[in-house]
Amino acid sequence: MEINLSKLLSKKVGKMKYKEISKFPSIKKDVAFIVDRDLESSTIEKQIKKSAGNLLTNIEVFDVYTGEHVEEGKKSIAYSLTFSDSKKTLTDDEVTGIFNKVISDAEKVLGAEIRK
Repeated sequence: MEINLSKLLSKKVGKMKYKEISKFPSIKKDVAFIVDRDLESSTIEKQIKKSAGNLLTNIEVFDVYTGEHVEEGKKSIAYSLTFSDSKKTLTDDEVTGIFNKVISDAEKVLGAEIRK
């Protein structure tokens, strides 16, 4: 592969922003919801972000499943949620409270069920 650096460097780019890496550890939690098959992941992610607030620093889908043990017309979608704070170490109680709110709100707003 060849890269023409003069062409690459001549391109205008907007202001670059950076965010300092946190000195404090993050906490990961996984959750799997059973939802209607036509419910988009982006809708679920928006609800999770709304419920979790600014301590949720990353969200990733790591599994989508339909089939045995999942009702017809439904799907299981699993997320890995990362929580962190740039000013302090989060406690288990803080993260558990937020995580429980994420689950509760998903059940109320989206009709989701926790996959066990």
